[in-house]
Amino acid sequence: MEKKFIAGLIAPDVLQNAISIKKCEILEIRYDLFENMDDWSGLLQKVSELNPKALKLGTIRLEKDGGKWENSRASERIGLFDKSLDWIDLERGMLTEKSKHKIICSWHLFDRVPNISELSEFAEECLELGIQGCKVAAMAHSKTDAEPLYDFAKKYGKKFELFAAFAMGEQGKESRIRSLKEGANLTYASIGKALAPGQLSVEEINYQTD
Repeated sequence: MEKKFIAGLIAPDVLQNAISIKKCEILEIRYDLFENMDDWSGLLQKVSELNPKALKLGTIRLEKDGGKWENSRASERIGLFDKSLDWIDLERGMLTEKSKHKIICSWHLFDRVPNISELSEFAEECLELGIQGCKVAAMAHSKTDAEPLYDFAKKYGKKFELFAAFAMGEQGKESRIRSLKEGANLTYASIGKALAPGQLSVEEINYQTD
């Protein structure tokens, strides 16, 4: 069976939750949520000590994509990532510089779920750029809204090392787990308080995928 990855989100208030952190195959360090940049230099070491086996993913999320990092400072991020990270996350349209890290390219839509044609265009962009990871997180207004994401996962899931395609919001909760059955191998979970609309906890996802 193909390995599935649960990415737990590391924010300032979850570093004490060692039990949940140990349950994650990937730990996404949301650097933008740590306001004091002086703390960034020691974050990777702290997270590695809590779960040495997990892959470490670094994210500095822009405000327009639901993060805390100023949109006008987008180009600064490449030089700020810890060189020892396994992966970094960059948004669609922001891959203007080469990186020594493996990259997962994210596309966030907070108003709708794109159709399969739009999704395929995004995946082909990633493949053409030689990007190793692909992620789509789109807002669902009904449970059926996520259907294009499942078709997308079936079509492109095996073409990337890491692939996530799920819907946000209350109506999208099911997709965070079902997408793993449809061809995705990555989903995102909270360690403690949810950081995104409709996000499930590490424990909830583990329970429903066991």
